[in-house]
Amino acid sequence: MISRMNSTKAIIAGIIFIIVATLLIQLAYLFVAVGYNSLEKDYPFLKEISGIFRYLVAIPVFIGVMFVGGYITAAIAKSKTLSRTLMHCMVVGVVTIGGTMWLALENANLTLTGIIVNTLMMLATITGGLWFRKTAN
Repeated sequence: MISRMNSTKAIIAGIIFIIVATLLIQLAYLFVAVGYNSLEKDYPFLKEISGIFRYLVAIPVFIGVMFVGGYITAAIAKSKTLSRTLMHCMVVGVVTIGGTMWLALENANLTLTGIIVNTLMMLATITGGLWFRKTAN
């Protein structure tokens, strides 16, 4: 019974961390975007690199958040087996990435970039859980 409670707590904690951290990052991004847009008026070359800038900053940050979410999930679950750790992290990854895709795809189509980023985010979540297992032993 305690194991199931730890599993549920771990999954919920991982999901909540990822959602809250992502929302805070998006809020910070809004502030940065406002400043960036005002700089574009004085420096036109910034308009040309805005898309690249977004990807260079956003993707590593979101991958980092997913990694920490997987780490937190594994730390709370304290699974004895590798397969249980992977299962916990995959559930957290699927729920958070699925929620993101559901919201994003209301008004858009899934692109190759989206598939690659979502795959990287899932791998980051699993890697976070594996990193906890490696450092905890």
